[in-house]
Amino acid sequence: MANDCDFYVALEDEYQCGSAGYPLNFGLKYCQKFIDKNDSFSFDGQQWLKNTRECLINELNDQSFYDCKELKKFAFDSHSNCYEEAGFCSLSRADRQKLYNIVLPQLWRIGLIFDGLSLMRSCD
Repeated sequence: MANDCDFYVALEDEYQCGSAGYPLNFGLKYCQKFIDKNDSFSFDGQQWLKNTRECLINELNDQSFYDCKELKKFAFDSHSNCYEEAGFCSLSRADRQKLYNIVLPQLWRIGLIFDGLSLMRSCD
């Protein structure tokens, strides 16, 4: 199923990126965090989580990659688009805050900082 976090385990089995690679260290990790926190979001927030998860998985599922570096770059490049397409800008302030609380620990990566800022600016 498109929203199943086990997708990332299968992706890891295929590409063997290791515990620090995108499939396990980001994809699976955050997929599971969002599922675990799902009930704390509003109904609209839960729909956004589901739609975003499906988009991210579908983006990766439709591709093949030369190596883990290419997979990681493609995956991160698809995040902003999937967030936006799923309706990030229409999320309530409370749901956005919950989202930030989950992802902020990962935003020390410079590329993700710029992607996050760009996404927030797109809502203005």
